[in-house]
Amino acid sequence: MDISSIEHATRKIGRGILTRTFFFVVSLIIQISILIGITVALGRYSVVAYVMLLVLSGAAVITLLDRDNINPVYKLMWVVIILIMPPMGVIFYLFWGHQNTANRHAKRMAAIRCRCTRSLPQQPEPMHRLRVADRGLARCATYLSRVAGAPLYADTQSRYFAWGEDFFPCFLEELKKAKKFIFMEYFIIHPGYMWDTTLKLLKEKADAGVDVRILYDSFGCMFTLPEDYDRRLREMGIRCYKVFPPRFSTYLSDYTMLNHRDHRKITAIDGNVAFTGGLNFADEYINRKKRFGVWKDTGLMLRGTGAYGLTSLFLEMWDFASGEHSDPADYAPTLRYSADGLVQPYGDSPLDDENVSENAYFNILQQAHDYVYIATPYLVVDNEMITSLSLVAKSGVDVRIITPGIPDKPYVYWVTQSYYPVLLKAGVRIFEYTPGFIHAKMYVSDNKTAVVGSANMDYRSLYLHFENCCSFYGGQMVQDVRNDLEECMAVSREVTLEDTRSTPFFKRILQVFLRLFAPLL
Repeated sequence: MDISSIEHATRKIGRGILTRTFFFVVSLIIQISILIGITVALGRYSVVAYVMLLVLSGAAVITLLDRDNINPVYKLMWVVIILIMPPMGVIFYLFWGHQNTANRHAKRMAAIRCRCTRSLPQQPEPMHRLRVADRGLARCATYLSRVAGAPLYADTQSRYFAWGEDFFPCFLEELKKAKKFIFMEYFIIHPGYMWDTTLKLLKEKADAGVDVRILYDSFGCMFTLPEDYDRRLREMGIRCYKVFPPRFSTYLSDYTMLNHRDHRKITAIDGNVAFTGGLNFADEYINRKKRFGVWKDTGLMLRGTGAYGLTSLFLEMWDFASGEHSDPADYAPTLRYSADGLVQPYGDSPLDDENVSENAYFNILQQAHDYVYIATPYLVVDNEMITSLSLVAKSGVDVRIITPGIPDKPYVYWVTQSYYPVLLKAGVRIFEYTPGFIHAKMYVSDNKTAVVGSANMDYRSLYLHFENCCSFYGGQMVQDVRNDLEECMAVSREVTLEDTRSTPFFKRILQVFLRLFAPLL
């Protein structure tokens, strides 16, 4: 084995020991060792010692149950872990389950967000237009504007890309036009045709004096990029930071951050153009590499004032990762375009008490009259979402959900399928995308509103990840999203209740077990 292979293996081992799975396995081993050690060392007092550990765990459970801002299913999972693994369950919860929105990281992110959102005041004219057109949708937009600091924009042209293969050529053309800056923030970057072609252009732009910056999630790129890849990019003249890199620390809050991911997908160019959607930078996203059949994903481009929202979201994470202090006003759009609809880019953070992505989805469901079509790669939902989907379907709204036909993670797929019966009984129609894996995250309703972005319908996206999406109100964009979802359904297999009844007994037992730990998946 050569030196490079040894170094690569060492990096993988080093990064692997800081993963949630590794920590859970180590905790379980330590737990078993503690129980054996108590029995051997304390002899007849071992029962007393174990009872004391149970009392400690019980106190932790009471504290957990007293927290009102935690989803009940999330609470249940941690109650089980704490009670069956005293005292390691308590320690595991402190590291991975304690959603502390008042620690130093949360406070710093709140300060950065406050500073950035001051540069994005809500202009009255777009909101007035929406109120006149549809007061229900205006309430949805008002929620995002007030709570997420996400202004509603007019003067923005939107373009929808139904496939990564359609997105990439346009993306490259816009990169070539960059004169001032290119900001990119992605969960996964994997060298290959897509990324190598992009990187070549980025280096040319950096050499020409363009401010090129890249953020990538350290865990998302754990097995796709070398450990020192950020340094290599900086040597090319590209400013780069890894988000939430694993490292040993004396602060507990640094370890809790490892349970969060920067799952956003953003490119901002010169203030006037921005891209987002579900696409990462790996060859399967443009179907140059075959993984799990046909890879279905979507993207969008904003041209005009709406690009400002995505630029500001990037700068928030840039300042958090780099320690710099940016003023989004320095990167504001300079061009306006006529448009047939309104757009509202927004972000979501796990470091506050607001589940923006889930609430935005709830708002669409609550405003629906005729139909809601949804695409998600993972359907791992909480009771509130199940109740909302079921109620809307029972009320006569045509609710349809598209999930993958070929999964990327079998265990998550089994959990997704475990939710089929309750939804089907309520009248929700479910389609599995037969050609392969659908990675797109989309909502569309009543030919009036649509959402496209990075947020899956699972616990990690809705509670633990940094996400970004765009809401659209009226215009061709909404119709484009609907047309695409209808085309996906046309090549999908509709699931029936009879299908769910044929699930093998062993698989059902496994689904029950996996659903209990769904927030960790």
